[in-house]
Amino acid sequence: MTEPLKSAVHQALLRMLVPLASLLLELGIGIGEFLSVAKLAYVRAARSQVKDAPGAMLRPNATRISVVTGLTRKDVASILAAGDDEPTVSPRGRHRAERVLSGWWSDSEFQDEFGRPAVLREHGPGKSFEALCERYSGDPRFSAILEELIRVQAVKQSADGRIAALSRSYATVRWDPEGVVELGEEVAEHLQTLLHNLKNPTRPRISRRIFNARLDPRYAPMLIRDLEQQLTTFGEGVDDAVNATQYTVPEHADHRTVKLGIGFYLFEGEGEGPTTHPLARPSGRGRRNKPKKRVRGAAD
Repeated sequence: MTEPLKSAVHQALLRMLVPLASLLLELGIGIGEFLSVAKLAYVRAARSQVKDAPGAMLRPNATRISVVTGLTRKDVASILAAGDDEPTVSPRGRHRAERVLSGWWSDSEFQDEFGRPAVLREHGPGKSFEALCERYSGDPRFSAILEELIRVQAVKQSADGRIAALSRSYATVRWDPEGVVELGEEVAEHLQTLLHNLKNPTRPRISRRIFNARLDPRYAPMLIRDLEQQLTTFGEGVDDAVNATQYTVPEHADHRTVKLGIGFYLFEGEGEGPTTHPLARPSGRGRRNKPKKRVRGAAD
């Protein structure tokens, strides 16, 4: 690795770690716990590389992993011996409440004659919230899901107990164990796409980033409102396509599956300061500052 590339890696790593460190500090996670998890991550990554390499060994070798990671052989052996029990990772990949909402909007058995989510009774077989949860969450015990969807105002329940859908998305950040795990999954998915594009520039995955570093803050609320409306419409169409029942393997079917999705997010922060270069054009003259656009990747 050249020195300029190493310097760039260090800068990128610091940019990624500062918000992560802020989160960990709020959660009371010190550097010792972070280093323990970092060691585990290094071992798992090295083990994966060993397995994927041509002529790979059938079993991970602690000595080889120690060489490539810089960890002691004792540390590596201890981590390998512990297996994959910790930390716990969500096995489902999508929050149960989100899966229930998606099924409600896409499954004709739970829709009305106009193709909209039907108003459901709470209990019973057939067209009920209980049956919807059993099909899409894998658990007929639905009270916790209902309470959570009501809390985030994704559904409402009338006085007679009937339940109506208000939103297509769960769309909330939750400061609880499952919410934090989902945060990690989303960040990992985004990072995996960017790393794939670095390694495979001739066949990149979709990754597009557009921003203006010199936006007048008076216009930010208007733009945020418009972007939210546009992305909501776009997201609903993507949800219908990706979660269409004809493309989805049933929950307990013995069939290979893949995970496919698209994510988008809005970011906001401090912009660039005033231009102070001695050769800069005076304010109000010359060409306007153009918003910056960065595009990485394209459709496969």
